[in-house]
Amino acid sequence: MASTPPETSSDNHAIVKRAVMRLSGLPQSATDASENTVDLVNYLVNSGIRDEDDLVELAEIANGKRYDPANGSFL
Repeated sequence: MASTPPETSSDNHAIVKRAVMRLSGLPQSATDASENTVDLVNYLVNSGIRDEDDLVELAEIANGKRYDPANGSFL
């Protein structure tokens, strides 16, 4: 069975960047996403969620609230 190479941090960064750009609805240079949104998308990607549509949907549900992974709540 062939294994897939581990994802690199640059791959993760690219996924986060695209998802945040979609959330902001603005061109890349004008992206002004909230810090909480960027942190949440980073957390989700590092947790293994790699589908951009899923990332965008989950971040939209969070609605800019800060995620606390210690207890799973949004503040």
